[in-house]
Amino acid sequence: MEYHDFREDDVLDMRGETTIWSERIIPIGLKLGNERGKREQVLRYIEAINEQLDWIRNNRGMIADMLVKSGMLSLAEDWISGAEDISEYDENEEPVKEIYRMEDGTEVALPLSERAFKESLRMDSISIDLAGGRENQTAELYLTCEPDYFAGHCIVLDLEKDGTMECRGLWG
Repeated sequence: MEYHDFREDDVLDMRGETTIWSERIIPIGLKLGNERGKREQVLRYIEAINEQLDWIRNNRGMIADMLVKSGMLSLAEDWISGAEDISEYDENEEPVKEIYRMEDGTEVALPLSERAFKESLRMDSISIDLAGGRENQTAELYLTCEPDYFAGHCIVLDLEKDGTMECRGLWG
């Protein structure tokens, strides 16, 4: 991204758009320091912003693995099992195939494989916090799933400059 790709925003200090993981264009929000000159701050930090975005682009697998380890796959299965049950049953009323219809109309079978969960992850938006300067830079990643396992909610993931991640659960 270039510094001129950002514009002032009412919610965050600056906002731009980029493509992550070869998907649709997503919003990128920037939180900057209190000093004057938001555009100048973007210009000063554009290299750090691009480094953060490149790290996210190049580490989809690591992000997905972390989300599985933090319990998001299990949580997805819990949410799925709360959807409309359209399972197939045998003559003894035992489920032959456990299937649920999600709010978006997609039919999902349980158990959900780790691979299916990881492949469902989509980046929804990213917020990069540079208010504490480049050395304290952090990011919040907002991810959704296709199919929509979490009924319109997104996964919130904190990302530190050194690549340390923490899943904060669902938002929305």
